[in-house]
Amino acid sequence: MSKRTILLDALASMPKDLTFMLRRADETAVHQRRSPDEWSIADVLRHLRTTESLYLARLQRIVAEERPYLPYIHPESRPQPEPTPLSELLHTLSTARSETLTYLQSLNAGAWQRNAVHETLGPTKLRYMVQLLVDHDTEHLNQIVRLLEATRSNMK
Repeated sequence: MSKRTILLDALASMPKDLTFMLRRADETAVHQRRSPDEWSIADVLRHLRTTESLYLARLQRIVAEERPYLPYIHPESRPQPEPTPLSELLHTLSTARSETLTYLQSLNAGAWQRNAVHETLGPTKLRYMVQLLVDHDTEHLNQIVRLLEATRSNMK
């Protein structure tokens, strides 16, 4: 199995993993912050959705331009709360991820080796940027697990 296939499979699994993890989540708990400066699960989902759009645009630039400069994506200090149902948050994230996957699957192997210059990482390739997106998913899936565990602890 190629590295490309592994990365695409990892990207494809994230929305399914989230839906499974959150299948029994209480709607109110999903929107609650443990403290004013911590994100809720809904905040994390909004952040993932926002990041997905930014990453897709970045990947498209790498293919369309010659060695584009990629500024660092600064995470929002705290996403603005919106009263969005969990099902809608999951749906919009899943739709955005599908767009990214469709784009990446359309690329030939050579496109995955296209070069870019990242603000903090320096010279990089499209393949490595996809790896960073997978790593970003993992980081926030782990964050959601911790938030779910904290929610369950508080209910005891």
